[in-house]
Amino acid sequence: MNPSTARRWLHRFAWLTATLTLLLPVTTGAVVTTLKAGMVFPDWPSSDGYNMLAYPWLSSARDQFVEHGHRLSGLTIGLMCIALAVFAWSVPCGRLAKVLATAIFATVFVQGMLGGARVLLDKETLALVHGDFAAGVFSLMAVFVLVTSSGWEQREKLSSTGMGRTVFGWAVATLALIAVQYFFGGVLRHLKLGWAWTIHPWFALAPLVTVVVFAGLARRAGSVLIQRCAMALVGLVISQGLLGLATWYVRYGVPSWGVVAQQESVSQIVVCSLHKVVGMLTLMTSVLSVVCVGSVLSKAHCGSAERLEFGGAVMGGAT
Repeated sequence: MNPSTARRWLHRFAWLTATLTLLLPVTTGAVVTTLKAGMVFPDWPSSDGYNMLAYPWLSSARDQFVEHGHRLSGLTIGLMCIALAVFAWSVPCGRLAKVLATAIFATVFVQGMLGGARVLLDKETLALVHGDFAAGVFSLMAVFVLVTSSGWEQREKLSSTGMGRTVFGWAVATLALIAVQYFFGGVLRHLKLGWAWTIHPWFALAPLVTVVVFAGLARRAGSVLIQRCAMALVGLVISQGLLGLATWYVRYGVPSWGVVAQQESVSQIVVCSLHKVVGMLTLMTSVLSVVCVGSVLSKAHCGSAERLEFGGAVMGGAT
């Protein structure tokens, strides 16, 4: 297999791993939290004393089915991440890709240990950490997908480095605010602390403002890659805001309108879980935006340095 073909297959396998991570452990984990089924088994890594692979999963009750499915999906992704790391170190894909693949394997292992500790210690605080750390792992996978893509080496230069620094600053600010909002959502979801009820809904306006400014600046930056990230982020932030309103409606109802929330209804389970998943997607996209702007900006700096060095050599030769 020639290097370019191997790199393409590595990229495809990374896409598959990231996609299955979102569809399997992330989604099932969101449903587990919505159903409050995280402690349906008091043991780990076994389930009610059964070996993880021997548990009668398909014939179990709802909560057991979802929680054990979450465990099995985590095991599956762990094995895929081992394969991804081996694959990356077996082909000429660059030092950055190899380091990222190793980091993905290490963080997935830590994430599994956090999940086990959450069960064995029965701590909601660890459930919060487990959920927040998952967003970091998923974002790392997305960065790996990006840097192994064919477009990574062909990314465009910025219209100006001054504009690039401004765009980068707004991208970082957007990421920071989305990360804080994601944390507040986790506090409300897991710990149900009173202050989070007030802060989380209203704080959502902050990343909305910064992402709109970021998108406006991205249109003038001269990079299609940055523009795509910015527009995707705008769409996700708006979608997440609408899902937040829907989540509040199905979970708490609107008593002044005579609307009473039906607990554990299908709509509540789906909407609340989807709000969590889209929140993770939004955070991941904000991470990619920072990486994209930063990489394009660094490429512009490298290009400027090369031109300066070349110009100096020419002038020196002329004298």
